[in-house]
Amino acid sequence: MSRPLRLPRLVAVSLTLGVALPLPAFAQSTRDKVIEITTQALKANGAKDVSYGKIEGDDARFTISDTKIVSEVEGKTSTVTVARTTWTGAKPTADGGYSADEVLAESFDLEADDAKVKADRVLLTKYVGQAPAKVVPGKVSGERVQRAEVTGITITTEDAKVVPIASVTFSADDYVGDMPRKASFDMKGLVVPLDPADPDVAQARALGYEKVTLDVAFSGTWDDTTGRLDIPSFTIGAADMGTLKLAVAIGGLTPAVIEEMKKAEADQAKQMELLQQLTVEKASLRWDDASLVTRVIGMQAKEQGVDSKTYAKQIKLMLPAILSMVGNKDFEKKVASAAGTFLEAPKSLTVSAMPKQPLPVAQIMGAAMMAPQSLPSVLGAEVSAND
Repeated sequence: MSRPLRLPRLVAVSLTLGVALPLPAFAQSTRDKVIEITTQALKANGAKDVSYGKIEGDDARFTISDTKIVSEVEGKTSTVTVARTTWTGAKPTADGGYSADEVLAESFDLEADDAKVKADRVLLTKYVGQAPAKVVPGKVSGERVQRAEVTGITITTEDAKVVPIASVTFSADDYVGDMPRKASFDMKGLVVPLDPADPDVAQARALGYEKVTLDVAFSGTWDDTTGRLDIPSFTIGAADMGTLKLAVAIGGLTPAVIEEMKKAEADQAKQMELLQQLTVEKASLRWDDASLVTRVIGMQAKEQGVDSKTYAKQIKLMLPAILSMVGNKDFEKKVASAAGTFLEAPKSLTVSAMPKQPLPVAQIMGAAMMAPQSLPSVLGAEVSAND
């Protein structure tokens, strides 16, 4: 049985990959100061051995060849090697850290106890690294990057499964403390093989899938004054399956609340209390089918000995009885109508919540527990198909 993939926090720091051996005590160039700070930051984060090859270039732009970092974090050993790292516009910061206009790492290789990660190219833009004295092993805080692009990624799990990822791009801008007011994430070409010997994926293989190819995209904005978090699009798309898209706007997520949630990291009761202070302005969940539902209906129809159209009509006729347990006649009709339309011609299905005014999470939870049949009305819920 495979264990969850755990990559040390060292990866976040070592992506900067500006490492060096202790330098002489005489006056240092900006280049050498940055190298020394990154070395000490790596060691503060668990690096036991740091070595490098040739260093070429000047303060404006320099390259480090053959970086090697051996680390131990939480009892786990990892080794990072990078063939070539190029720094542009690097300099120390006033708080003892370092920054760079651009850091390019080529042929990045991480070998940990439970996984291996390779990347052809890692590009960081407007990177700010922590001062060694502020580094907390195992945690990411205080580090910033305006944009990160990683291409040609290969992850090999402990049980030797190989998972390639074409590219990952992340951007963040307009920071308030550690939190950006704008952020986006885009991952393309994550390929997960479906092992015939794995019982957990037997149903997916029965539907005709030998692998799952995923694309994930996210974008959001945050207003630190009002605490409004707007996520217009969080999309997960699977080739030949379909695309799931979430959109949500939440209020009350102020810097003070975020700080309290950080402090209550190990206190679930406190975190739940803090979450109840938030409000929901709107939310929607949409599924665009690209054959997954069609295949499921076809497989179940075959098991029942009927064709797909007949089976879809049978389910449609059963929906009112199935939905009667909701206890909200108006909403039951909306769901039955939309779901029936979708089953007969699977294209898209959307569930949305548009309350008349922002709803406290506490009120939503209260309605769910005390009068669940009222929840669709409280949320202003709507259901539509094939629009």
